[in-house]
Amino acid sequence: AGARQGIGAAVAIKAASEGMHVFIAGRTAEKIQALVDEIQAGGGQATPVVTDSTREEDIKALFDQVTATGKPLGLVLYNTGRNIPAPFMESDTDLIEGHWRRCVLGAMLAGQAAVRQMLSQDTDHKGTIIFTGASASMRGKPLFDAFASAKASARVMAQSMAREFGPQGIHVAHIVIDGAVDGNVIRSAGPLGKMLLKSKGESGALLPDEIAKSFWMVHTQHRSAWTHEMDLRPYKESF
Repeated sequence: AGARQGIGAAVAIKAASEGMHVFIAGRTAEKIQALVDEIQAGGGQATPVVTDSTREEDIKALFDQVTATGKPLGLVLYNTGRNIPAPFMESDTDLIEGHWRRCVLGAMLAGQAAVRQMLSQDTDHKGTIIFTGASASMRGKPLFDAFASAKASARVMAQSMAREFGPQGIHVAHIVIDGAVDGNVIRSAGPLGKMLLKSKGESGALLPDEIAKSFWMVHTQHRSAWTHEMDLRPYKESF
């Protein structure tokens, strides 16, 4: 998670409001501490853990903290990725590898750690693992070759995980965000961000807190009717 107006933060706050002790992972200590402060001010429980999701030792340390509480691991959200456009012929190895490390490697490391812990839990529904996808998970567009290839890889990884671990009681879901998110990334983009949101009009961009409600709904589904993939978009978004 990062800034308050984002998907990761919104899901963390929603989960905490439902009674979960939330471990908020992010690269910036100040941002995740602000989320912890908000949750605790509302009577919830949260712990900040500075984490680089592409570093195996960071992921291990994060899940070790969860294990140390002695509480079952109920929900894991993997929600990282930077949508950086670049012409195909200008996509260098740093850009391509950066997308792959954030969208695929990090997702696999977090997924492995979550599965390892959930399988050890003596419950029928052992937990939920959700991966945040994008329209790029489904199709490639000009200037998004590197990003789309990474997001599509994460999507099929989630499919493989669902088929392998669903029968063992782990609910694996992939949620496609199809449209602009009215959050900190766009709002901090200066005049271009403001212009984009204005062009979308009222309710033309996804609100993080509304996205979080859909994520939570997926988590609370009965195992006789699990959703694997769901797409969310504003009512006026073309698709």
